[in-house]
Amino acid sequence: MLLKWLAIWGFLCFRFLIDRNMGGGGWNEVDVLPLARHFADPTWVAKDWYLNQPAGYRFLFQVLFGKIAAVWGFLAISLIGRAICYGLFALGFVLLGQKLKLSFSGLWLALFLFVSVGYYSEDWGQGVIANEWMIGGLEAKAVAYSLLPLIVRLILDKRYRLAVFLSGLATSFHVLVGGWIFLAIVGWLWCEWAKPTLRDCPPGSTKGDRKTQPQELGWILLCYLIGSIFAIRPVLDYLLIPTPTDAVSPSYIYVFLRLPHHLNPLSWKLWQWVKLGIFLSLLAASTATIRYYQRLNRCDRLTESYTACWEFAQFAWITLVPGALGILIAPFDERGQFLQYYPFRLGDVMLSLSTYVLGVRALQFVVGVKRQRLLQIIFPFIIAVACYFQATNFYGQVFALQEFPSKPQDVDEDWRDCSDWIRHHTPKDTVIISSPVEFTNFTWTTERATIAKFKLLPQTKTGIVNWYERLSDLSGQVSPWMNLKRTNDNRDIIRQRLSEGYDRLTTTQVVKLMNKYQASFFVTNNKHQLKLPIAYRNSSYILYRQPVSK
Repeated sequence: MLLKWLAIWGFLCFRFLIDRNMGGGGWNEVDVLPLARHFADPTWVAKDWYLNQPAGYRFLFQVLFGKIAAVWGFLAISLIGRAICYGLFALGFVLLGQKLKLSFSGLWLALFLFVSVGYYSEDWGQGVIANEWMIGGLEAKAVAYSLLPLIVRLILDKRYRLAVFLSGLATSFHVLVGGWIFLAIVGWLWCEWAKPTLRDCPPGSTKGDRKTQPQELGWILLCYLIGSIFAIRPVLDYLLIPTPTDAVSPSYIYVFLRLPHHLNPLSWKLWQWVKLGIFLSLLAASTATIRYYQRLNRCDRLTESYTACWEFAQFAWITLVPGALGILIAPFDERGQFLQYYPFRLGDVMLSLSTYVLGVRALQFVVGVKRQRLLQIIFPFIIAVACYFQATNFYGQVFALQEFPSKPQDVDEDWRDCSDWIRHHTPKDTVIISSPVEFTNFTWTTERATIAKFKLLPQTKTGIVNWYERLSDLSGQVSPWMNLKRTNDNRDIIRQRLSEGYDRLTTTQVVKLMNKYQASFFVTNNKHQLKLPIAYRNSSYILYRQPVSK
């Protein structure tokens, strides 16, 4: 057991531990880790608007990881936090594989497919259609997802109270990940308790026992409330605070302007739907195969593993229900009031993970025990080839990490020089206007406050509306939100409009922005010529200083 856990944990570390720490792409460390550091040390970039947003559901995450980020730095907390998440996930995944009687090479192959196929696809992510991921950078949802395999193992063992407590703990880290896991468990229990009483129920089982169900349900709700204690106040705050009535709907901004790739099925491309159909077909085929062998071999010594695989498949299908509802509701949810709650989140990754796990397990059922030696040769060979190619990538990651921050963090030599100059030659309480699209790493590379970034979206209703207004200001009051169809993924268009609008700002507009946001500097590309004093300049970037009032 220990060796298996170390092998899986080591594989995940080898695959992800030094992959774009504090970088762009699919990870959000550049977003959440500066928030955590500022939470632990409010004097760090004290005037930055985004960093002063309420902690909300990220409270527990910021408490646990913020102090380490403040003391040891972003690279250290990224490495430590990732290693912890991978270790928790590996523990649950090995235990789940044992329950399913999945060979270790088969378990490893399923995990490799899960973390690699999505990585190299166009849409990014380990999910199927909603661009969700489970294993990667350090953020609140990564901690919550790291508990999921262990929760599933506990469900299969009928240890519902502990499973629900862990789902509550996941909710304390990320309210939507843990919340959807809890609702999936409730759906599972409803299906289990709806079954007729069976004579062969194991001792202490509540399946079909109508008399014990209310008491058990009470304990389950109590366990969930205890585990999710840190999420209760943020949820109540979000639900009870009224939506601003004099501005565009925050849920509309959230769903259709900023996160359509996660939340708006109307914007998903045809090939994504084809991919969804393929995965659903594969999962259905694996489920049918497992069900066939379960019925065919009721007295076989592997009966327990058949049952566990069948129940795991049932749980996987239950997690897809919210996503199915989201697809049905999407054409009518014009403001995104339901879609804003990520109904596709859990099902997207569970469909992918369960398809690979159950697909490999079904293959083992089909070939039988006597012929599994062939699989024990093929599976490790595939893994060895994959690790060989990953080794080359790993070497490049190690080399890049020695120059942290560098290209993986979207930092070129000119931007490093510019940010270093800003950090060493401007007061710590300085506010600097920067591009709403570029320099997403601005606050942690310069350690200075800025106005707003398209990627850095607040999580409160008021904050979302303020974000919308600030980006409009940075685009020169020529709204980047005009004439956008709800059925399209408009993020590229919005980013282009924001960038072009920022690059066209006139001297008069820049001075007005400086006065409005009490900013002392304006950083832009070297081609953006303004009639303002120049504080710093290199071959790519120029830093203008606010003119001295006469």
